[in-house]
Amino acid sequence: MNLASNTFLVKIILVVSLSCFATTVSFANTTTTSTTGRFTYLQKDEPAPFDGTLFDPVAVAKILADRQSAQRECELRLQYQKEVREAECKRVTSLLISELEIEKKKYDLIVKAQQDEIEALRKLAKGDNNTLWVSIGFALGAISSVAIFFAAVEISQ
Repeated sequence: MNLASNTFLVKIILVVSLSCFATTVSFANTTTTSTTGRFTYLQKDEPAPFDGTLFDPVAVAKILADRQSAQRECELRLQYQKEVREAECKRVTSLLISELEIEKKKYDLIVKAQQDEIEALRKLAKGDNNTLWVSIGFALGAISSVAIFFAAVEISQ
């Protein structure tokens, strides 16, 4: 896996993670300085001890379920993106391994062909029948020299 795909994967994970956290944050203006908030149970027709919003148990359950659902959706998207990147990485890796094997086989074939050629040239240079060829060459050279000599003598007479 190369560096570009690693940084891309890290960026994707960071964006998905931050978007999950951003969906769970509520933006509200508070008039009190307390950041913990206040909570109380009220009965029907009972006055509230402070200003605020009243939720029934169904609404609270829906808010909590929506939060959990959003969190689970974020986790699933993150897992999906991770699996997509892993599959892409495996595909690229297997392609590179295949290319490497092909290059190794090409290299081995070239080296074998070169070694065969070197061996053939060594056999020619070494000459298993050099003596025979030298003898034939010497005989042909001597016969052609004698023939040229006699032809020159005949021409000069």
